[in-house]
Amino acid sequence: MIEKGIVTKKVPNTNIAIPKNGSVLVFTGSHKSNADRFVVGSTVEMNYKYTNAEGKEIPWDEVVTAVGAGPRLVKDGKISINPASEGFKDPKILNASGARSGIAIMADGSVLLATVSGATMKEWAAVMQKLGAKQAMNLDGGASSGMYADGKMLTSPGRLLSNTLVFGGSVK
Repeated sequence: MIEKGIVTKKVPNTNIAIPKNGSVLVFTGSHKSNADRFVVGSTVEMNYKYTNAEGKEIPWDEVVTAVGAGPRLVKDGKISINPASEGFKDPKILNASGARSGIAIMADGSVLLATVSGATMKEWAAVMQKLGAKQAMNLDGGASSGMYADGKMLTSPGRLLSNTLVFGGSVK
């Protein structure tokens, strides 16, 4: 936990609230050892700037939780896949075929969520591009890949899921 630029807590495997004046960094899996770089009392400088497609800054004051994803699949409508350069080392990401989930921003600004039962990352990027994605990212896949919409399971995950992305809209 970082508050006012100072590491104030390190708590493994514990849910904690994001402080109003700070951030919570979570390291899991093969990245878990990165937490060792942070020592309670040390200073951390974090700079965030988020912009939309027109370059206008997006305010993130009200963000409670954000999701990390990757690797990138499509950038500006073109396939842009290079998992190794983004730090991915797992063969399941680098060259294996598997169930995939992804999120994309379409040309009209709408969001597309998609799954595929089996594809390499290169194949997955091509699928997202063919669907019309302007920007696309891979999400967690494998046994975690599932999709429920319109009252039915479209893609069944291979295990029970402890967390999910939920999107909703107004009922007409």
